[in-house]
Parts: sequence; structure tokens; C-alpha cells
Amino acid sequence: MSVFNRVVASGYYEIEILSGIDPFHRNIESAARDKQGFIWFVAGSLLYRYDGIAIKAFNELYTEPLGFTEVNKLTADDLGRLWLETRNGLFIFDTQLWRFIEKDSFSKGLVGEDVIALFNRGKNLFVATRSGILWQITGFRKKRLMDFQPALSEMRRPVGKSLISDESRLWFAYNSLLFFVDLKSGKTQQVQMPKRVYQELDDLFLVENGLLLRNYGLGYMTFDGREFHQLHLKGLNTGDMRDWAHWSFAEAEKIIFLFGDGRYFEFRNNLEMTLLRQDKHDIRRSLFKSRLNQLDFNGHEGLCATEKGLYSLARRAFELNYWNTGTARAIVKQQDKYYVGGYAPLKYFTSNNLAIKESAPLNNYYAFLPIDKDTALVGLEGNFLGLLVNGKFRSLSYKKAKGTLEDLSTMVYSLCHYRKNTYLVGTSCGLWLYNRDTGLVSPLRDRMGKLVGMGERVNSIQVRQQVISYTTENGYFEFLAGQLRKIYPQQSEKLQVYSHSFRHNKVFLATKGKGLIAIDASTGHVDTYNTNAGLAHNVVFNMAWVDNLLFLGTFRGLSIWDGKNFYNAYAMHGLPFEEFNQASILEDKLQGQLLIGGILGCIAIQPQQFLYNLKQETVPPPVLATIAMGTGSGNIITSFTPKDGQDTLIFDKKIEFANLRIAKIDAYKQNYKIYFRLRPLIKSFQEVPASGEISLSDLKTGEYELEVKTISDNGLSVKTKRWLFYKKPKFYETQLFYVLVTLGLGIVLYIIAIMRSSQRKRDKKLRLELARDLHDEVGGLLTGIAMQSDLMAIGQQSAGRHRSLEKIAAYSREAVQTMDDVIWAIDSRNNSQGSLEDRMRFLVSQILPMQDVDVKFDINLQSAGQLPQYVRQNVYLIFKEALHNVCKHSPNAKVDIFLKIDHHQLILKLSNSLKQIEGTASDTTYPRRRGQGTINMKRRAEAIGAKFEAAKSEDRYCIQLVAKFKVNKLFLDFFN
Repeated sequence: MSVFNRVVASGYYEIEILSGIDPFHRNIESAARDKQGFIWFVAGSLLYRYDGIAIKAFNELYTEPLGFTEVNKLTADDLGRLWLETRNGLFIFDTQLWRFIEKDSFSKGLVGEDVIALFNRGKNLFVATRSGILWQITGFRKKRLMDFQPALSEMRRPVGKSLISDESRLWFAYNSLLFFVDLKSGKTQQVQMPKRVYQELDDLFLVENGLLLRNYGLGYMTFDGREFHQLHLKGLNTGDMRDWAHWSFAEAEKIIFLFGDGRYFEFRNNLEMTLLRQDKHDIRRSLFKSRLNQLDFNGHEGLCATEKGLYSLARRAFELNYWNTGTARAIVKQQDKYYVGGYAPLKYFTSNNLAIKESAPLNNYYAFLPIDKDTALVGLEGNFLGLLVNGKFRSLSYKKAKGTLEDLSTMVYSLCHYRKNTYLVGTSCGLWLYNRDTGLVSPLRDRMGKLVGMGERVNSIQVRQQVISYTTENGYFEFLAGQLRKIYPQQSEKLQVYSHSFRHNKVFLATKGKGLIAIDASTGHVDTYNTNAGLAHNVVFNMAWVDNLLFLGTFRGLSIWDGKNFYNAYAMHGLPFEEFNQASILEDKLQGQLLIGGILGCIAIQPQQFLYNLKQETVPPPVLATIAMGTGSGNIITSFTPKDGQDTLIFDKKIEFANLRIAKIDAYKQNYKIYFRLRPLIKSFQEVPASGEISLSDLKTGEYELEVKTISDNGLSVKTKRWLFYKKPKFYETQLFYVLVTLGLGIVLYIIAIMRSSQRKRDKKLRLELARDLHDEVGGLLTGIAMQSDLMAIGQQSAGRHRSLEKIAAYSREAVQTMDDVIWAIDSRNNSQGSLEDRMRFLVSQILPMQDVDVKFDINLQSAGQLPQYVRQNVYLIFKEALHNVCKHSPNAKVDIFLKIDHHQLILKLSNSLKQIEGTASDTTYPRRRGQGTINMKRRAEAIGAKFEAAKSEDRYCIQLVAKFKVNKLFLDFFN
């Protein structure tokens, strides 16, 4: 943003808002400001928004389909609605609700209509459409004012306004007809316009009892309700009236004219156009050579859309006079004239005349020291000293006093009265004494005879209570009774001090880089006031006390300090420049004004009024411009502008990051900073980056509070706004999920507890079964062994003994086998399906070969998983029991064994041919022992939840076992 020269006495000044979309596309066709402060403009027939930081095309902000591609003109009403005149007709966009208005009662019959003319008065908006209807829109109500005949072949439309109104009347120029509407009574009338008057019409202005017409061919004309009159304005000629390179606009009860050659006119808005004021302005002349596409002035500010960018035409809130004298190094007043010195001829002007005149030829007039109201000593940079008497300048002769060995520098930067006709002269090489009567120049020496300030440029000098104080590029010094002391900063530190001033036992220093330094003369305590305290800039060139206010001219702006707070003015407030000069400040108590010099001349202000208006300034509230959100992959999936007043925003659960752009409303005319904090992530305030973007990454589910503050540069004006963001949780982050997990965990723990309890019960049962099996099987065998041993003990014959020994051996082998079976059954390492098959084959190989039985295996294992131990154990024992039955009841039979195991079930079939169903007395291969038989097999099948069937026919005996694998049984085995 660049700021150009300002209007002088007129109070108008312009600021460049935008130089264009980019350096190659500068033409701005139309512009408007919405309710929140965003600036909308048309360039290249496209709609854009400027948030004070960045330019965004409308189709990037609004992602829904648009009903138009080209925009011709726009305006914004007081409700924040944009009225867009497009190639496809009129469209209304509500920036508060962020939607197009189509079916509201006031928009029916307007949206999509071709606009002939549109005039915006804020609360009331008037639209003339191609349908031949003139409408008045007030808020959300629409009123039909009149009908007119639309032209089939329309003549040229004016560049400016063809429709204009106030509270009570309306004028509308169309197709060589001038329509009038009395808004209070509703009466209408129409007048035929001269052909050339309409064809060359540029603009319309309301005046008392009539209308002012700007015509690029005929100049300005008035219409009193009956006739058109050529206007001859005082101070202007016909060429001025027809010159398109001038600006004219209405302000309150005045019509303002600004010309490219610097002329400024104010006329009363009556039919006579009475001249109120004629003066000069200093708006950049090249602007008047640019095409002015639109100038809407609302009483305080106007947006100027030109072919070289967008500008703000504003009126100063304070009175200020400006004389463009060039660099103003020093100022002095004699009689009613102000003389300004610098690197140029000596110039002067008066307070009631902005004309600048020369008083003396080219020289380096660097410092003035008033001797009386008509005489001033002049310090020259290069020619030592001069004298200004009643505006007449002459150089002063001088010579070094006898015995002076030091070289005298003729570059003078500061002056001060010392004693009688002796003056202190600050040069580029120390302090010297000048006697005006004799013209002798001698060095100011300390007790050691050394030149005070040797090798230093003396910027300012004062004598107070016999103490000589001065400043140089090395700091602030005091000299008393031949003794020199460096007061600030420390001896080893160097600091450029441009000026110093005393107030209430304190000395104030204007420094380069440290701002304003205040030193208490009694205690030596130092206070530093810099930009952090609200000072405009840390380089302070000059200062002056006016009443209890300290005015400081800095490198960037003018600061006023009231002892507590700083108030700053910049070019954006209407200053013609921001960089001031050393020692170039003068209070004129008689005129009640303060003159301050800078690099582009001299300004005069009224101190109290100036400060009062600066105190009225408030910063705009924070505005959230756009929000862009995306997923973890970095893709932006949505971007939108929050609705005005919307302070709660909900993010979808898929969102992983968000970019928030904070707008900087009115940044071109107000100096403020923006700070933010995002709780709970960022608990302390941080300054928003220059890009205006706040990036949030790796967003977790929950609530976030964004608090944004706009703070003026002095910290006195603060506006705060808060937004609440809530990110939806993913399902596994919801309370329902945790409830379900907790419930599921509880169920699992409950099942585990039940299974553990069942396992304990089954273990107890297993122990009982083992005890029973051992008792039945092994106990029986051991009993048989004991009986056989007893028989041998009572003296059997050798043949009987041999038979008993065989039985003892058989019982022992069977006992070992039974013990081996029990151990195999309870060993969990044998839970694999292959282990069961192997054991079954092993058992067959141990038992059936002795019986000469033909065995056929049919094994089908479809699952490679583990068998539960209790299933494997009982299946095996059932199988063993079945084999024992074969051995006992059907020796030399054919046996078919079928085993199938898959994920869901186990099927075991065993069948044999019946040759001897019941045992006989002659069967002595195995001792006859009564067991449980089929009953035991059924009991074991029930223990594992299996289905057991035993069937026999005349020639076959068959058993079938089907065991279903239940989930709870598998869990039980898993946790075993």
C-alpha cells in the first residue's frame, strides 16, 4: 500500500488500497464495501474480495454453481447484500448468510432482470429494470414506484449516475426522458430532455429545488423542474467544465470539484451553485489522467475505482495545513511569516495563505535561534553562521580567537544563547562560543583545556541553571564548571540522540533506535518508551512540549504523549509525509498551532484538536475471512466464509487440519495489530502472521476456542471476538464406543470368569473320572494280579503257576497301557488332530492284531487346528471302549473305522461284523471282566455334548459319535 500527497486545506486525501489484481491487471471497474468491512470489486468482469491482506476471486470463496460469468457493476446495501449487475441480469448475494437471494418476497421480479439503472442510498435502494418498472427496496420490502416504456434500441447510458434520490425525491434519466418521483406523495412526472443533453450525459447531482447534470460536451447544467440551464461556475471556464480529467462529487450540502492541476472548489448545492471556497489540493496529478470508473462518496470516504487501481478518497478528521517546501530542517517565525530552512533556498509562507515564496538564495539553512521577534541567528551547514532580520538574510563574519589551535568546523547543527551576546554553537566537531559583537569564535574547554565534544556532531544544546547540556551521536552530556559528564548511555555505549527537552525534573531524549528516553535528574532512574509502549517509531527526530503534551516527530509518523499513553498519526490519517526532521518543530502560541517539518515540507496542526480526533479512533472488530479444511493426506476438501455472527463452527470427523484466515479490515487506513490464542492448544496470545493465516494440524476430537483481538498501535483500543470450533469424533472416539467397549469387556470378563469356574468344575470332574478310571481299570488289573499271586502262594501246581504268571503278565501290560492312555489323554501337547489319529492307530496296532481282525481306516482331517483336550480325551476313550468290545465279542471280525474332523464337528464311526456277540466260557484269551460297555460310551459322549448312537443287526455292530464344536467350549479350552 502506498500513500500519496494529500489534499491541503480542503482536508481530502487519497490512499491507494490496491494497485490492481497484479502489476499487469490494474483496471478496477467497480467497488463496494460490505457490512463487515470487506472490499468487493470488479476487474476483468470478474468479482473479487479483498480482506485487507489477500485478494480472492468470488468463485474460490463460493463453491456452488454461479448463474453468471460476467459482472458489470456492484453495490452493497446496509444489510450486507451485494447487488450485482451482470450480463445475465441482476443477482443479489447476502454476505451475512453467504447465499444468493432468489425467492424472498423483495427479490421476486428482480433477480435475473436486466438493470437499466441502480442507485444505493444505504437504507433505500432504487432499481429500474428492463421490464419498465422502477422499484424501491427498503430492507426486505419492495415498492413499485412507477412504470416506464423500455426502449427497443437503447441509447447510450451515462458513465456515472442516471438515477439519484434523497429522502423525498427521485430523478431518473432514461432514453432522452427525465422522470421525477415525489417519494412522499407518489406523484410522478416526466420531461423530454434535449437530445445532446442526454447523449453526452455523464452524471447527476441533487441540488436544492432541482438537479445538476454533468455533460462531457456542454459542461454542467441545472434543471429547475421546467427548463435546462447552462451553468457558468465562478472561477471555472468552459474548458474546465468539459474537461473529463476532474472529479466531482456531493458531500452533505456541498458539491466538490477537484482538478488535475491542483485546484479545489466547494459550491453550495443550490441551483445557483454558490462558490463557498476556492483553494489548492495536492492529490497526485497522474490520478486525474487515469480513467475514473466509479466514485461513490458517502460523506466520510469514497471508493475510487480507476484504471490504475483502487483508491480511498477520505476527509481528515482534524484540521491540517501543509506547505510543500521540500525538506524542512528548521522553522522560525518573524512577524506573521514562517521561514523554513533546508537544502534549498530559504522559503516562507503565512498561516492564512498556502502560497510559498523564496526569501534567500540556495544554502544549507540548518538551525534557527530567535534573538527577538524580528531577528534570528542562523546555523549553516558549511558557511557557519548567518542572520535573518525581518526576512532578510545575510552571512556573519567570524574569526578564531587568539591562541585557538583547534580546527573550526563551519558545519553548524545547533544553536543556544549562553551569556549576553555570546552563543553556543554546536558543530560537526564539538562546542564553540561565538561573540556576536566581536565575531570571535573560541572553543568551549573543560578543566583539562580540551574542546568539549571534540570529534562529535552536536545535535542539540540547552543551558539550564548554568549547566550546559547537549546531545551528540554518542549520547547525552552535561557540562558544569569545567567538568564534563556523560549521563546516558554508559561510557562504553554509543547512541545517537537528536534532541533533548526538560520537564518536571526529568530530561527527555529523542534517540535513534531506542525511542524516547526519560531520565530522572534526582535519582538517575531511566524509563524507555518505544514501540512496545505505543510510540510510532523507535527513531525520534524532534519533540516539543505543548501544555502537558509531548509531540514527537519520528521516522514513521507523529506521536503525542500525554504522560501515560501515546497517540499516533500516520499518512493513512492524512499526514502528507511520515518522516520528520531534526529540530524542525515550532509552537506558535499566538496562532494556537504547532508547526512540524519533515522531508516533504511543513505541516501546521492545532494540538488539542489533533489529539482529540486521534482519541476517537477505534479499531475494527476481528473478522474471520475464510476457513479451509482438509484430510490427513493434505487435500483441502472444503473452503468457506463463516456467516456474520456465526461463532460456533462444527468440523467433520474426517478433518485433520484447518487453515483459518483472519481479515485485516481497513488496514490501509488504520494501524493496528491482530493477536490470537487457540485454547487448549495455545494458551497465550500470539501475533497473527503477516499472511493472516492460522494453521491447525493433527486436529483431535474436541472443542477449540479461538480468541482474536485487534489492538491499536498504542494499545488503547481493543476489540475481541471468540469462535468455538468443535470437531466431531470418529466412532471409536465417541462415548457410545467406550460404553460398548466397556460393556464388551465386562461381558468378556464375565465369560472368562464363568469359563474359569466351569474349567474348575471340569477339572474336578476330570479328577473324579481319572480316579474312577484308575480304580476301575488299573485297580481291577492290580486286583487280578493280587489274586493270582495269592493262588501261587497257596501252592498251585506248576501248570497252574504258569497260567497265573501269564495272567499276571497280561494284567501288568494292560495296566501299563491303561496308565499310558490316561497320561496321553490329559497331556495338552496331544491336542492336535494328528495326535488323535496316531493314538487311534497305535491302539489298534496294540489290540487287534492278536485277534486276527481286518482293520480299515478312513481318516478325513479338514482342519489343522487344535482339538479341545476334553473332546480328545473322551473320543479316545470311547474309541478304546469300542475296540475292547470288538476284542471281547467279535474276534476275527472285519472292522471299519471312519474319522472326520473339520472346523465345526467331529464324526467317528466304528463298525464290525458279528461272529460272536457274547463271550463264552471257553474264551480264555482275555479274562472276563464285566464293564460298563455301551453305557460308559454314552456317558462320555454326553460329557462332551456329543450325540452317540449304537446299533446292531444280525451280522454287524456299529457305533457313531458326532461332536459339535461349540464356541464356549473352544474358549474354555483356550483359557485352560
